[in-house]
Amino acid sequence: MFRTGRTFLAATAVVLALTATGCNSKSSGGDAAPAAPSAAGSSVAPSSPAAEVAPAALLKLVGEKTSAAKSAKVEAVTELPTGKTSMKGAISWDHGLQGELTGNAGGAMADTLAKAGGDGTFTARYLTDAMYINMGEAMAGQLGGAHWIKYGYADLAKLMGPAGDSLKQQLQSADPVSSVRALIASGKVAKAGSESVNGTQATKYAGDLSAADLAQATTQGLTKEQADGLQQQFTAAGITTEHIELWVTGDNLLVKKVEQLQTKAGAITSTATYTDYGTSVAATAPSEGDTVDFAKLLQGAQSAS
Repeated sequence: MFRTGRTFLAATAVVLALTATGCNSKSSGGDAAPAAPSAAGSSVAPSSPAAEVAPAALLKLVGEKTSAAKSAKVEAVTELPTGKTSMKGAISWDHGLQGELTGNAGGAMADTLAKAGGDGTFTARYLTDAMYINMGEAMAGQLGGAHWIKYGYADLAKLMGPAGDSLKQQLQSADPVSSVRALIASGKVAKAGSESVNGTQATKYAGDLSAADLAQATTQGLTKEQADGLQQQFTAAGITTEHIELWVTGDNLLVKKVEQLQTKAGAITSTATYTDYGTSVAATAPSEGDTVDFAKLLQGAQSAS
């Protein structure tokens, strides 16, 4: 088996999947509006100011407009107890998460990459049924020359148990405003001031989701057995609440989102900013000759053990 090992590759997949769902948030239902919104910074006249509308009603408009945009450029940072990972690129949520993000790993992930000769940079490509990760020439040298590792979402679900089932559902159906819908459903959102985000004035909203709210937001599309298993994993990890902060422009588009979970191992914080709504996004699978399937790597390791 290659020196970095299957445990590291599995952990890498989980981190990058979590970062991606941080861009797109949890699936919690709700329909997108049929009309496409204006991109941020466009000349279309702004909708009614946030101050004139109750927070929940305003966020409903935000959900509709942002969902209907179908794509955006994004910068995301996920901070785990073991380190920080940052990513940027363009994503589409028209048919599940699709797009390509480049990034830098920190903490334990960066340390392991360094041992393999890497510099901590990577590229993650997301399609409807799998994500592909390229961690550079050093890792390719340990994979028979293949630069890309394919992680099928169904394989990740098996690897992670009930949490993997939820993650698979999120990757295949989520969009950036799922957190918006979760806050609306909880009835616990409040206006929290205003500030500039990337040069654009935005109104801030914040709220806290309880364990019951989290269950509703993360178990959509799961069977009862899967949902019960996910709840058990939440309990074991010490997850009881989630704090969400959202920044919304005058034309009702989401421009920044922060989500924070408290766990027994420490805080998990995901921050994402959005620009250029409606940007063109094209993502294709790497060539088969330059790709190795993580599921086959696992099978080979298990056969050798």
